[in-house]
Amino acid sequence: MFLGKRETDIVSVINRDGTGSVRDLAERFGVTEVTIRRDLKKLEQLSLLKRTHGGAVSIGSGFDWAAFLPTTNGDSEETVADALILPPVPDRVAHTLRERALRKRIPLIAESCPQENGLYLGHDNYEVGHALGEWTGRYFKQHGGTSAHLLDITLQSLPNTRERSRGFIDGLSANVSSVKVFTVDGNGLYDHSYGVARDALHLHPEINIIFGINDDSVLAGIQAHADLDNDPADLIAVVTGGEGKTLLDVLAQDSPLKACAALFPEIVGRLAIDAIVHLWEGGAVPDAIITPYRIMTHDTLKSYYTRKGRDWELIPERFAELVDPMWQRPVHEIKNRTISFAILYRTHEWYQNIVKAVHNRAAEYGIEVRVNDWKDDFSDEIRELRRLIGKLAASYVDDGDTIILDAGVTTEYMAPFLRDCPNIAVVTNSVNLLQRLQSYPNVDLIVTGGKFDGTTRSLLGRGAQLLLRDIRADKAFIVADGLSAEFGVSSATEMKAEVQRAMITAAREVIVLADHTILDVEADFHMTGLDAVDTLITDMGITASQRLDLSHRGIRVLIAGEVSNLQ
Repeated sequence: MFLGKRETDIVSVINRDGTGSVRDLAERFGVTEVTIRRDLKKLEQLSLLKRTHGGAVSIGSGFDWAAFLPTTNGDSEETVADALILPPVPDRVAHTLRERALRKRIPLIAESCPQENGLYLGHDNYEVGHALGEWTGRYFKQHGGTSAHLLDITLQSLPNTRERSRGFIDGLSANVSSVKVFTVDGNGLYDHSYGVARDALHLHPEINIIFGINDDSVLAGIQAHADLDNDPADLIAVVTGGEGKTLLDVLAQDSPLKACAALFPEIVGRLAIDAIVHLWEGGAVPDAIITPYRIMTHDTLKSYYTRKGRDWELIPERFAELVDPMWQRPVHEIKNRTISFAILYRTHEWYQNIVKAVHNRAAEYGIEVRVNDWKDDFSDEIRELRRLIGKLAASYVDDGDTIILDAGVTTEYMAPFLRDCPNIAVVTNSVNLLQRLQSYPNVDLIVTGGKFDGTTRSLLGRGAQLLLRDIRADKAFIVADGLSAEFGVSSATEMKAEVQRAMITAAREVIVLADHTILDVEADFHMTGLDAVDTLITDMGITASQRLDLSHRGIRVLIAGEVSNLQ
């Protein structure tokens, strides 16, 4: 059967990422979700991927994500989770999801990397790296090494991986007098690590030690070394990880991989569930839960893991030795509780094995676990924040007001809350708001003219501006694409900015609606200065410094979903 370009690209995306949701694929390819579902059905029939409820997963990943993904079709309302497990996702995303946990008053487990307001569950990354560096230094000297030329394949964007590299270099330097370090950023991904490692090894053939911050990093480095026809006997490769079968298979062989600081994802996943149960039951909150590690070599591998078919399984007795007795507790049934786990890299065996451990332990308690891509979790939270902003904005519409509603998702969220506002007039350039408000008997609806813009489903241009020049409204609710001290309030397009300026001129009070991801952002086109803004309605993600700066400028800042407002 012939595949079109979109279908071919869908397969490439799924194979690269390991998974993809219908929503994300529809946005990526600019088609409807119905079209994507039809594409996925065809591709599954050709055995090119496996469909899930709400997306698809790669067949070639060797891991059945379908067994762990939510059983929603992607259109139903998301169940509110009772706890969140959050890996080290990008800062802005982490900030948003942390604020969700605070707003919902649910436990937050910060996996692998400390997070503000979260209980850290992970290793002392510097200590792990340092211990492996010391071991490597001793091994290097025992095998006749004098001058160490280290290729450090790290991940600079995350503090936990930076600490692993720093610890390793310090540990190695404490045992070897001559150490020269070549650091490259592999992004924690095999393909990128391979490229930068190959370049470094080509330019510096004297490299005799490779350290990787995770399995993909070191395996890519070993492969790059081999592909340059270097002698494997001249290389010592070590790693902080031991994430799964792929690396353990290599460690079991005679290869340049000499040691692994094993981090035991099976234990981390189990402890995540036990820690959440502990918090649900009002247990004392520790500063952190430091998970165990061990330096594992070819000779000691089978002291920790045993073969089970094609996989490796942690020896049960080792769990009792490695884990604090506090966390070796009996289970009991817990009803009607759900845990959300935001996954960072679905193709990484680290997260595949943590997910299995999380599900297995949760099943013993009777707890439901919902595994989501962090991008989906972030998108869902932004939608919820905009709904809360829209709800709060609607509460500031008074009896008899004439209001201007800018086109945008946030003003659309105002619509259902305007149903009970008596005797209001609404001026808008939004086609979606026209459709939603036209049946409200309490609303006198006025629609601007103008040219229809399909992207924003709004009316723009001179026609819209002409009507707004002849109107005086009590309040204008403006949806911002950017808001910063230097550039003021900004918009994605020039035509949109022009209409918004006319709205601002027509109103006695200007209320800007912007979730926290819009703050300190500059969109392409200046709309107005901050001196024209009377009120900003945002969410709990706003920082204290941002709030203070805006207040000093005379802007009233209202916070949607603020914990104090929920009491």
